[in-house]
Amino acid sequence: MSTIINTRSPFYKKVSNASLFSAKLELSVWTGVIGDKISADQKYTLKKQAIGSNTYVSFELSKLIRDYMITEYNNYATDTLWIETVTIIYNSSGGTVSTTTENYLAIDGYGYFEDAINPRSVEYTTPMVLQNNINVYYNDGQDIKIPVYAEAQTITASLTSNAGADVYWENVEDFWDVYDVSWGSGTTDITITDDGDTNQKIQYVIITDSEDLNDGDYVTFSSTNASYSDIVITLKKVCEPKYTPLNIIFYNKYGALQNLWFFKKSTTNINITSEQFKNNIIDFDNSGGSPTYSLSKHQEKKFLANGKESITINTGFYEESFNEIIRQIMLSEQVWVYDGTNTLPINLKSNTLQFKKSVNEKLIAYTVQFDYAFDKINNIQ
Repeated sequence: MSTIINTRSPFYKKVSNASLFSAKLELSVWTGVIGDKISADQKYTLKKQAIGSNTYVSFELSKLIRDYMITEYNNYATDTLWIETVTIIYNSSGGTVSTTTENYLAIDGYGYFEDAINPRSVEYTTPMVLQNNINVYYNDGQDIKIPVYAEAQTITASLTSNAGADVYWENVEDFWDVYDVSWGSGTTDITITDDGDTNQKIQYVIITDSEDLNDGDYVTFSSTNASYSDIVITLKKVCEPKYTPLNIIFYNKYGALQNLWFFKKSTTNINITSEQFKNNIIDFDNSGGSPTYSLSKHQEKKFLANGKESITINTGFYEESFNEIIRQIMLSEQVWVYDGTNTLPINLKSNTLQFKKSVNEKLIAYTVQFDYAFDKINNIQ
């Protein structure tokens, strides 16, 4: 199992030796399997000299690696990368003391302050199911998507349906994949394995035909690795006849795409920006008559007009444990909204939010504001 670098938190690599005067670190970044590395994958060379009498130097790698984490929704996602570091230690005479090569798997996740330094880099501390909630509230009839960490050895996913629901499901590489005829029946377990390729380190179990499920059906994830306990994900059916539910998709704490349905009222606003100038509307060339002007011409002329829309959405009622999911949405740097037709990029507008507790609130619901991440009039150049 790989040593993990969560690239949204710093990852510090300390290089030490009693004879160390300076050190060089060669950093390579690539996708595919670990054996695909070529010389062009070496992206950075870092050099440091020890300070004073210290016999060590340290390198921070995450910021450099993140340059290669790229997602184009509905196209591709490079959210895991192979990393190689070659560290060369030199003594005060410039001679080589040692050369060490190490490999890592970079994931675009992060840790909290409470998680301490280099979060989840230790073996088996990256969870098998890459989300915090064990209950999934889904929109009746829409796909259910659960992110899974393939390096948790061989994982088996079993669907238990009280009505024996005839649904289809599959483990796929991309969050946005949709049903095709190769998908298996929900009555047959899914086996998730790791073939070593970065494009499937994070996989998604997707259940389609969810209208055939019953509220309370569940999926059990188990691993052949005894370090992982079974995880049971309970499926909570929500049918909202009054409002059109909106699906918020975001990168979560574990570097996986996750979604959360907002079931209640939503409103859209637009903010217009423009420039204007005083327009000279006097007509001097009017067949010899006196100067005049048309009452239908703009004296105050507007130009460079455009607008940016924002959306205010409401979750509906969730249990208190979903405070953590709301927190991760607010901390996410990439968020999208699916409105039933298009998946569009949005940015958080609400910069503060008071978390609710069941001891204070009988029912917990949230209202969140987002700006659409584009101008309304197409001005792409």
